[in-house]
Amino acid sequence: MRWFLGLVLVVALVTGAAYAVGRFVLPNTLTVSETVSVERPRAAVYAMTNDLRIVKEWSPFYALDPEADYAFGGEGPGEGQTMRWVSAVRDVGSGRMSIVQSDENERIEGILELKDRATLNSRFDLHAAQGGTAVTWSVSAECSDGWVNVPCRYMNLISKSTIQSHLLNGLNRLKTLAEQLPNVDFEGFDIAQTPVESQNVLFVDVAIGSGADGAGPTFNDRDQAEREGIDSLDRFVANNQVVRGDGLVRVFPQVNGVNGVYTFSVGYPFNGAPPGRLVGVRIGSTPSGAALRAMYVGRRSQIPLMYQRLDAYMQAHRISPRDGAERWEIVRQVEAPTADSAYPNDPIEHTEIYFPID
Repeated sequence: MRWFLGLVLVVALVTGAAYAVGRFVLPNTLTVSETVSVERPRAAVYAMTNDLRIVKEWSPFYALDPEADYAFGGEGPGEGQTMRWVSAVRDVGSGRMSIVQSDENERIEGILELKDRATLNSRFDLHAAQGGTAVTWSVSAECSDGWVNVPCRYMNLISKSTIQSHLLNGLNRLKTLAEQLPNVDFEGFDIAQTPVESQNVLFVDVAIGSGADGAGPTFNDRDQAEREGIDSLDRFVANNQVVRGDGLVRVFPQVNGVNGVYTFSVGYPFNGAPPGRLVGVRIGSTPSGAALRAMYVGRRSQIPLMYQRLDAYMQAHRISPRDGAERWEIVRQVEAPTADSAYPNDPIEHTEIYFPID
């Protein structure tokens, strides 16, 4: 009997000590954080962390079981978007991730619910750094009051290293995928998805040779060809009483420079019935439907840089271009360079650039 009482006493002492350690020594909160440096602009990294459909690609749980079932909710990237998963792999299990707040290109806050295991607060902080972006992924949790408090504190202690490993694994996968994107910064530019309606346009087609050195036409070559095309359009409009719409439209084929010939079209939107006789011009239209639009204000010669930014934006956001659809521009306003400009032959344009997308 004495040995039994002794055993009970030992168990009581051990239990009391464990409770005391858990209650008064172990922290009530769990905080785990990992940081990785990504050699890409933070706008691209933000695109890959603010859309849970893309987060799935680099998620540490997806890496453990690519065959898990995923379901997404919410209207799109950012606040309100959710991702649920169910897996037969024990370490993955089932869970739900949701975004509760997004501050563009700076931070994303969310909730990570691991069914039957834990509910964690998740946060990504993005900081522009030399050569790229410092990405910090932090998760935290606080034990609730009541009888579960002490077991929760022990569970935090046990699971901390596992959570830390998951965070680091996910960030490294994010780094690998992000560094496959073009190293082009599109932060701060007015780029948005928008539905557009088709416009009827009176076009003149322009072709330019690649030149003696085969390097392709220069900016001056393109500018002169465009001026000649516009002169031809103006004469046709004046002779045929065409009612012009607003702006000048430029259209560029997706593939250019075939056999050393570069082509583009310039045109005027028009209202009413098309002219009954077309000589040196043609009737066309801009695409309708979903498009990516960029608002550009700057020197005309620098517009091709916006095309690079739009391409980088599309890749980072996993947006697909529409097959066979041409990209187009609408010039809304042209300002002559100032008298002291270093680029006297390079006017300032207010131009809308459109990329048709699926």
